[in-house]
Amino acid sequence: MANFFYFDQTNQKQGPVTEQQLKELATQGTIGPNTPMETDTGHKGVAGRIPGLFPAASTPFAQTPQAVPASRQLFCTNCGQSVSEHAVACMSCGANPVGHRKFCRQCGESLNPEQVVCVKCGAALANTPTHPIASSSATTPLAKTLDTYFMWFWISLAAAIPTVGLGLIAAIVFMYLLLYQLWKLIPADIARTSPGKAVGFCFIPFFGYYWIFVAWKGVGEDMNKTLQRYGIQYQVNKSLGLPACILMCCSVIPYLGVLPGIASCILLIFFLKSVKDGAIALLEQRGV
Repeated sequence: MANFFYFDQTNQKQGPVTEQQLKELATQGTIGPNTPMETDTGHKGVAGRIPGLFPAASTPFAQTPQAVPASRQLFCTNCGQSVSEHAVACMSCGANPVGHRKFCRQCGESLNPEQVVCVKCGAALANTPTHPIASSSATTPLAKTLDTYFMWFWISLAAAIPTVGLGLIAAIVFMYLLLYQLWKLIPADIARTSPGKAVGFCFIPFFGYYWIFVAWKGVGEDMNKTLQRYGIQYQVNKSLGLPACILMCCSVIPYLGVLPGIASCILLIFFLKSVKDGAIALLEQRGV
């Protein structure tokens, strides 16, 4: 004897129930002709198509395996609030309701970033991928731009000595172009500064030595907060930000500044690569 599952008014899957129990539920008014149903063999339909359950039933249930109601009530995967099946943005938090991995889309259950199946309702979470590591090749236009800026940054640094300092000027230009784009990707409610201030304030005499800690160390920390919000497992190596900033300040010390300057350049390469890879993981999830 086949068993049935039905979906209640909150789209919660109930059951299994036998045919006799199903008739009792229909008599009590718990289910109606349009109640979504599913058999233990995976066939889907509505209760009105089960022969003998309602007088108007005319089509066998098994012949409509894909029948679903016109609209379902689902949940935002960012904040857990209920949203329409066709919603393009959550009215509660404003996020794309399927773009994150904090709550199950089917039942609203709170999730861990590592989960691939909801333990409450069993729904697969394939529509919200995670990024344990950043992709080795950029797949979106902006991601390719970040890769290009970073590539020319370290190439220009490598060319600084043979070009008698011209490479260093080019490296600084590409470094700040990259910094500006990285800050643009951080949401306003997370970012401690704007992209324009992050770059511009670094060139203010004396104040700039303080500001590099905000702009460079801060971009790693705020990028990590952004990645956590979107449920992306990749994390920026923010521990490189502080020593890189300290060495940048020490590089202005007369006679001693060469060694800290070289060390800061090396740390900046690894630090910016880490932040850039996190930004690319974010862009790929958002499809920007």
